[in-house]
Amino acid sequence: MNNNDIERERKFLLKNVPEFNRKTIEKLIIHQIYVVIDGIVNRFRMTENMDTDKRVYHHCIKKPISEGKFKEIEKVIPKEEFDKMFAKEHRYIIKTRYVYDNNGFIWEVDKYHEMLLVTLEVEFNNDEDLKSFDNEKDIPELIKKLVILEVTGQKSFSNYSLSIEEY
Repeated sequence: MNNNDIERERKFLLKNVPEFNRKTIEKLIIHQIYVVIDGIVNRFRMTENMDTDKRVYHHCIKKPISEGKFKEIEKVIPKEEFDKMFAKEHRYIIKTRYVYDNNGFIWEVDKYHEMLLVTLEVEFNNDEDLKSFDNEKDIPELIKKLVILEVTGQKSFSNYSLSIEEY
């Protein structure tokens, strides 16, 4: 298994979006759909950068390995392929993502459009960083005060579980 195909993350439920300094974040709008193909859930995503209006389309298959660790095969796709999948029966999520780089980690805060929900994901480059992460020490203060609880590994907080059916 290629180590680049492994995603390691911790996920938290937040009270609200932190008050980021606009210069310290990247703001994205994400349209994410899930289509079942040959019995496998496939994720298709359109990500729009709010500063540049640039759109990027991805196809991903993500399989759990252990709590907070996934095998993730992802590739960039043309808009036409995304549109083709969007026309099929699917589940979807629309969210605004705030990407914050701090303390050697990338913090992704997602505010979901169809529900009153804000989550935080922090991704790690290796197993050692994932295991040594300390919520009290490593979460920046502007985020820490908004953490309700950690939801890593709780299936009900996966994006697929939160997605809405659309036919």
